[in-house]
Amino acid sequence: MSNHITSLLRRKILGVGLTGKSVILLMGDLASDDGSGIWASKARMARELETTDRTIQRTIKALIDAGFVSCVGERRHQNGSTFEYQINADRVDLCADAHDKPPTHRHPLAQHLGAKTQDVTPDAVSPPTEGHPTPDAVSPHAPTEGHPNQTKPNRTNCAADAAHNSDFDFVGFLSKFASVYPRMGDAEKTEDALRSALGEGADPKDILAGARAYAVEQDGNEARYIKFSENWISDGRWHRHVTAPSAKIDVQKTLAARAATILEAKPFICRSITAYAAGECIVAGLVSVDQCKAAGINL
Repeated sequence: MSNHITSLLRRKILGVGLTGKSVILLMGDLASDDGSGIWASKARMARELETTDRTIQRTIKALIDAGFVSCVGERRHQNGSTFEYQINADRVDLCADAHDKPPTHRHPLAQHLGAKTQDVTPDAVSPPTEGHPTPDAVSPHAPTEGHPNQTKPNRTNCAADAAHNSDFDFVGFLSKFASVYPRMGDAEKTEDALRSALGEGADPKDILAGARAYAVEQDGNEARYIKFSENWISDGRWHRHVTAPSAKIDVQKTLAARAATILEAKPFICRSITAYAAGECIVAGLVSVDQCKAAGINL
């Protein structure tokens, strides 16, 4: 964010109304100190201002027509493009101030005063003032060391570049995600959802691994049963496919428990056992085919 740009926008009357001022203030919060670097999509700005995409599109066009904002770049990616905007600080600076500046009172200098107001005649009447030297006492406190002001770097919009790593290739990451996810949705919404997830600390490798696992899980399903990419990311669905390594599973114990469930023949439990899982118990000699059929498992 740029405190310089947002402060300038607040001090000026732009004549663009409530919606226009809200949009350009949000853009200023995303800009660098020269007003450039605004990569946020219209969908993201609409969500943050709680309005519609159409309102944002119409308002940005009005700001461009008024000369306050310029479209200076376009970043192409596999699912579309994202535009870069810049706030024209020089144009904003020409607008009237929102508050009147208080008058500046200056004390007159001696050379600006008339000769009659200057009394340069030595005072021969008043006795000289005796000067008393400051006693040479030791101060009980050690002198305070002055620290120079530290120059803090300008804060810039992070844009969720993968765990705040400036060298992270977000475009490449987005391309990899689009190549493995089974059903891509809206390009801008997908990009915004990925940036938001990365900004909250998600690991790009976990997201890609989750997308691959989801693609395998949904292999053969109709498209209508597969989530759009932006919804899958917003719901944090990759967490279901990426888990920490667990302790080694005792296969025999698992099969024995499953076989016991089949032998109990409770329909509301057995219907969750697949034919493949039942087949493992049959191969292990724990149950028979007839027992599986009696439990309601279709082999």
